[in-house]
Amino acid sequence: TVDPPVPLLSVAMEAATRAFGQKIDLCTRIRDILEAYPDGSTVLKELLQNADDAGASTFKLLLDKREHGRDSLAFPGAADFQGAALYAYNDAVFTDDDFESIQRVGGSLKAGSLTKT
Repeated sequence: TVDPPVPLLSVAMEAATRAFGQKIDLCTRIRDILEAYPDGSTVLKELLQNADDAGASTFKLLLDKREHGRDSLAFPGAADFQGAALYAYNDAVFTDDDFESIQRVGGSLKAGSLTKT
């Protein structure tokens, strides 16, 4: 059997109702943000500020100097990231607003907040 042709109006309606929005590769955007950070302690200050904004009473950093295998990675490009790592921890609860905010890469919901800096 042969399916009947799709009416042109249906095709036009589908195109008109597709979600519209700016599209950007997330990895590229994150890389650009990280490259814009000046060298030095700026990232550490940002992590501490995030903890303060969230109302944390505890903030900890852990420098993990271990090296990990590079031979059996799912993505060969990940080999450069198998070395030392810095872990940041705070005891604040991650809120729905926080989840919303991290989806706005390079933007923030805290801009209109008087309690966040």
